[in-house]
Amino acid sequence: MLTWILAAAAVLCLAYYAVITAYAGLGTATAFIWLILGALLGAASFGVRFYQREPDRVPLWLPVSLVTLCASGVLVLFTVLILIFSRIPSAAESDLDYVIVLGASVRTDGPSKTLALRLDKAAEYAAQNPDTVLVLSGGQGADEPSTEAAAMRDYLLEKGVPQEQMLLEERSRSTAENIAYSRELIRSQARASQRTGILTSNFHLLRARLIASKQGLSQVSGIAAESDRVLFVHFCLRESLAILKDRLMGNL
Repeated sequence: MLTWILAAAAVLCLAYYAVITAYAGLGTATAFIWLILGALLGAASFGVRFYQREPDRVPLWLPVSLVTLCASGVLVLFTVLILIFSRIPSAAESDLDYVIVLGASVRTDGPSKTLALRLDKAAEYAAQNPDTVLVLSGGQGADEPSTEAAAMRDYLLEKGVPQEQMLLEERSRSTAENIAYSRELIRSQARASQRTGILTSNFHLLRARLIASKQGLSQVSGIAAESDRVLFVHFCLRESLAILKDRLMGNL
C-alpha cells in the first residue's frame, strides 16, 4: 500500500510541475523543486518495494533513519505552514501613513498574476485610505522590461490611484532590500507620523514581517493580498523553504 501511495505522490508532483510550467512558463522560479520531489518519492517507492521483498538485504538502521528524516522534514514544513497562515491578519489596519507594496516579477505585457493581485489590493486600500502613501518597491531584474516599481505605478494609475499617493523605490532586488530601501525612503519624508504597513501576498506576509522586525520595524502592520490559485501550492512550499533558509542564515 505504501509503495503505491509514494508512487502516486511522485506522479502528482511531476504532473504539478507540468501544470506550473504550462501555466507560468519554464522560467517559473524554483519550479524544479517538484521534479526533485517527484524523483525522491519515486525512489522511495522503489526502496519500500525492494525492502518488502528483500528485508534481509537492507540493514535496519537505513529505513529507520530515512523514515525519521522524512517524518521530521514533513513535520517542520507543516509547522512553518501553520505559522504562515495563522499570522495572516483578518483585516487591514486603516489610515496608515505609508504602505510598502512589495514587488514581484514583471513581464513584457505587464505585471505577473501575483503582482497584479498585490496591486489590486493596494488600489483597494488606497481608495479606502486616500491619505495613505503607497511605497512601490522593486528594482529591475535581468529579464524584466522595466523596474517593478515603475510597472506597479503604471498599473495603479490605470486603476485610478493618483500619482501623488505613490512613491517609487527602484533599487531593491530581494525582500530584505525591499524593506530596507523603502524604510530609507519613508524616513526621508517630512511626515511627523510614519505608521507603516507591508502589503504582499498572503503566503509571503510572515517572512516579510519577520524581516521588517529584524530591521527594526517591529510594529509594522500586515496587509495580505490573495494568491494565484494555480501556483498557490508551489508558492507555499517555496516560501516555507525560504523561511527555513533565512532563519538558518540569520536573516529573520
